[in-house]
Amino acid sequence: MEFHYGLWHGVSALYSESGRQLGEENTRPFALNHHVPAEKITCKYEGSRSGCLINVSALRTAMQNFEAALAITKAVQARHVGDQGRADPLGIWDLYILSRASIALIAYQMRFRPQAQVPNRVSDDLTSQFQFISGVFMICRHMMENADCLIAQNQPVPAKVLYDYADDNGIFISFNGMACAGSVKKIHEFLEFCIDCSPQGKSPTIALDDLVCEPDNWYQYALASIELDCFIEQERAARLDQKETQTSDASTAQIYCSIGAYVRGLMPSSALTDEGLSSFKSGALLRQNRILGLLGRDMIRDLPASHIAARLG
Repeated sequence: MEFHYGLWHGVSALYSESGRQLGEENTRPFALNHHVPAEKITCKYEGSRSGCLINVSALRTAMQNFEAALAITKAVQARHVGDQGRADPLGIWDLYILSRASIALIAYQMRFRPQAQVPNRVSDDLTSQFQFISGVFMICRHMMENADCLIAQNQPVPAKVLYDYADDNGIFISFNGMACAGSVKKIHEFLEFCIDCSPQGKSPTIALDDLVCEPDNWYQYALASIELDCFIEQERAARLDQKETQTSDASTAQIYCSIGAYVRGLMPSSALTDEGLSSFKSGALLRQNRILGLLGRDMIRDLPASHIAARLG
């Protein structure tokens, strides 16, 4: 799943307790998008979303679980910054890791279960957190793919700057013209909450043990999946760079390379065994097997050329 789709697309086709797909109309792969009926109204917020349709059915469930989504985000954030012993605002690379590690809460639970076991639906509070944190992922991903200077280094970026970037670049608008349904105030509140990693209260109101089995293994799975994705996207971007002239100070390939190196710095030294691998294929295979090992699955001996071509395309 991680090699073909990455965590975000791999999770988006799952269903919540309320019977909605996590990715809603953005569900990928599109063959698994079941177009669950939803109540829709016209967006009244100013900016790029104005006049577009928003999904009120999904919004109601998400807002009912807003506080739970904040608690889940704080638990993931605390695990990420705990080893570093930091309390300063998170940099943009850390926000990207926070978003991907949050999505991995769902991916890891589903992938870790025995293959013969029919997976249960995802809880509404975790579904809501997925939908909120996916916005952070999409902002960071857009910056990475466009080699934006804001993500060239791991510097804190204010919530307003992130919101304005999303609005200016149409990140609130889906491929089918549907728009993000969150209010400007709530989006700002969530972004500010993600950036601020100072302790709030004695501990997160939701413990990681209540969300995922083997939290330490989940975090390593998240880091391994992020690093694999950076490795693949670095190669893909480098191939595109050969065909196009880069005008920005940093290329997309360089940004993925830098973030991948940052992620490797967060991984235990025992996981870093890829020195000396001479080809992209061998590096991708090692990384995929690292993930399968964390999931307790059998190793694979080869990645077919057709699979690699499809992902890099």
